[in-house]
Amino acid sequence: MKIKAIYGNKVLKPLGDMDLPEKTKVSITIRESFSDLLDNLCEPEAWEDIAAILKERRTRRYYD
Repeated sequence: MKIKAIYGNKVLKPLGDMDLPEKTKVSITIRESFSDLLDNLCEPEAWEDIAAILKERRTRRYYD
């Protein structure tokens, strides 16, 4: 199950119904960077393509 939540007052609050029994124990993984997300979701070749695009965007001069 994948859900979205908001953190406030030291508590994670789901943004929707989780359809779980009360007091169910869960494990939560928080990704701290976009590259970590890519490592888990993409094939290595796709990650290389995305990294090249991001690098090109960072170095492109939009205003001269």
